Amino acid sequence: MESTTLSLEYKKPFHFNQILSFMKYRAIKGVEIVSENCYSRTFRVDNIKGYFTVSNHLEKSSLKLKINCDDIKCYKPIYHKVRKMFDLDTDFSFINEKFAQDEILSRGMEDGHVPRLPIAFDLFEHTIRAILGQQITVRAATTLAGRIVEKVSLKVNPNFPVGLDYFFPTPSELLKIDLDGLGITKTRQATIKNVLNAIVNKAVCLRANQPFDKFYRDFSSLKGIGDWTVHYVAMRGMGMVDSFPSRDLGILKALTEDGKSPTQKEILNLAEKWRPYRAYAALCLWKS
Repeated sequence: MESTTLSLEYKKPFHFNQILSFMKYRAIKGVEIVSENCYSRTFRVDNIKGYFTVSNHLEKSSLKLKINCDDIKCYKPIYHKVRKMFDLDTDFSFINEKFAQDEILSRGMEDGHVPRLPIAFDLFEHTIRAILGQQITVRAATTLAGRIVEKVSLKVNPNFPVGLDYFFPTPSELLKIDLDGLGITKTRQATIKNVLNAIVNKAVCLRANQPFDKFYRDFSSLKGIGDWTVHYVAMRGMGMVDSFPSRDLGILKALTEDGKSPTQKEILNLAEKWRPYRAYAALCLWKS
């Protein structure tokens, strides 16, 4: 396999361990490994197979990205995907200034900085994760995702590191799999099948460079896909920074005062002043 190490510079403050902590509870067994100091995962990009590891080079204010793959053509797309994963290119000056003046959101800031938006490496993978996460805990959704990966069993080459055992399936590969026996409810299985068919038949486009309104219309038209799922996929899968999963339990909890929870209308009205960066507002609320 070919190997290279690339440097991804960033502007301080950069809370690498904060992002790792966010990723750790969502890491899919067999596909991702999150340790105390680095993130690793398998990938398939344009039929190129490999794995990469990201660690922090604090003295140089950069991330160290080590890529191992069977074709060097993957270096450039992996480089750009990882920059998005760790949200290295956003200009935070205005967002930080705006949110620091907000009594609620400022509670979720650290060193005067809002949390960075960890965009998923694989948009389809994240979409399945979002569906699995409907109305259950992050830990439970992570367990189910690992079971799916193990059942599809797209095994890596023997020279991959221990723990990086599988590739995540594509829509067409997952469509062939019977999801019975994995602990996924029949309703959720039906939703996954609906989404897989829509993607394969191009009724839904999983691409970041599309208007949110179009994505919302197409994706929410599928049975089993509600407002939370659309916004969460747009937020963490596509990096649409004004998406806002207002029905999220963590957001509701953060906005509950003296035991009184706000209504959906009240949450959305409150969030209007956080436009056009409501995704970062959600991160602040989750952290607070």
